[in-house]
Amino acid sequence: MTQYPEPHSRTRWLVRMHYRMRAVSLALMFVASGVHMAARNYGATAWVLLALLFLVYPHLQYWRASRAADSLKAEMDNLLIDSLLLGAYMAALAFPLWLSFAALIATLTNNAANKGWRRLPATVLALLVGALLGVIGAGGLSFSPQTDWPVTLACLVGICGYVLVIGNVGFTRNLQLRRVREALREREKELLNANQTLVLHLQEIEGLQQQLREQATHDALTMLYNRRYLDSTLERELASCKREGKPLSLIMIDVDDFKKYNDHYGHQAGDRCLISIAKTLQASAKRASDLAARYGGEEFLLVLPGMDAATAQRLAEELRRSIEALEIPHPQSDGGKVTISSGLAVMVNDAYKDVAALLRAADEALYHAKHGGRNQVRLAPQARQVAGLGKSVAENLVQLVWQPAYACGQAGLDAQHGALFGHVNSVLAALLSDRPIDEVAILMEVLICAVAQHFEEEEAIILATDFPAAPGHVAMHRELIDHARYLVSRFRAKDLDIGELFQFLAHDLVAHHILGADRQFFPYLKAQSDHAVAD
Repeated sequence: MTQYPEPHSRTRWLVRMHYRMRAVSLALMFVASGVHMAARNYGATAWVLLALLFLVYPHLQYWRASRAADSLKAEMDNLLIDSLLLGAYMAALAFPLWLSFAALIATLTNNAANKGWRRLPATVLALLVGALLGVIGAGGLSFSPQTDWPVTLACLVGICGYVLVIGNVGFTRNLQLRRVREALREREKELLNANQTLVLHLQEIEGLQQQLREQATHDALTMLYNRRYLDSTLERELASCKREGKPLSLIMIDVDDFKKYNDHYGHQAGDRCLISIAKTLQASAKRASDLAARYGGEEFLLVLPGMDAATAQRLAEELRRSIEALEIPHPQSDGGKVTISSGLAVMVNDAYKDVAALLRAADEALYHAKHGGRNQVRLAPQARQVAGLGKSVAENLVQLVWQPAYACGQAGLDAQHGALFGHVNSVLAALLSDRPIDEVAILMEVLICAVAQHFEEEEAIILATDFPAAPGHVAMHRELIDHARYLVSRFRAKDLDIGELFQFLAHDLVAHHILGADRQFFPYLKAQSDHAVAD
């Protein structure tokens, strides 16, 4: 006989459970039915059919379900076959009361437990069809509900046992489900914890990646962009400015006498000094497109896309004064404090063929600033041309004329302003006439003295008014005087392009200050005068 191995791993639990219950319950039914049939002298055929139904049938059903492609569906079909055969069984025995009740309650309970209430009509239909087939097989309908007490007792015991088994199976399955749910909850907690740990690790990884990105593009000490990022950005910005026809200004900055500072204070103090300068440099890069970078050691670079030479020069001067204003002591330097020198180069109209040429121009301008006395800004030759500060501009300059519309109503100030126009015209005329340097320098010194005296008297007047910006105006006076003296020193050293001097006299002193900033306090002078008249 061929042996068929029972593949427990592939056979569903439900099929195995039904096989055990079907085999035991039908064996009990065989005993009870045998007692009933023995008392009524049934023939051999009936006994053979009874044995096939209750003793052989359960094993055939299990064999079929366990080897089906879908064992669960096959087992559900087996329950319908159970109902069909039990219906035929009850009709063949003339519907004995307790045997029929036992068969009926067993098949209905089993189908309801496994299929639910909605499938019970199909079970009932199978019972009826089976009963009809049993009536036909028995040769007609007969009804004999009487059962002897041994059969009744056996049926009662069997029904109780069957119900108890069903209840125990339900309890066992519920217990297993509860344990599975608890295990799932534990696994869910473990997964949540693992997920939280994973999220933390991912955040740490992202933080490390961000740090790596910053380290790849930023200088570790100053947190400015580093040389590597600068090199890649300069190429891109130069190409963009050439494509759009915009200027690209480059300011190369070097800390004056920084080696002496390091030797005197130590490298830690030197690092703190560089950090302070870097913060000031970063603050000067106000536009989103401006880029401040550490070029190497004590050298920095400020990249200013779209900024013309004149604006870039003013920014470089403001930066130079801002570093001076930090008042970082430096006993080894000429001025006694930390200062910077800057070289400015501007690319416009393909003035430089590539980034290397632009950097060389800025470096050469810085070289002249360092060897021209330090603490100053020098422009590369191309920058002076594109800034419009060459001699050709000066030769076309119109003489400055004091107009009555410029007056503030304060006779003393108006007279001084008119006199300053005359001093400025004298200096401009001397420059246009190519007068000797010493002669022009003397005229400049006279102008500076006149300006200083005027500022002193003007400050006394505006400080006596309610002008809220008086302190800032006074500070502006100091900056103009300092810058004028700085330009004179460079002019005497033959290290100043006359265009720069024209820029300061015509624009910074006259147009921007006398005809611009001074007009802000005119209403306060008038208010003071009106108040005095009223008194």
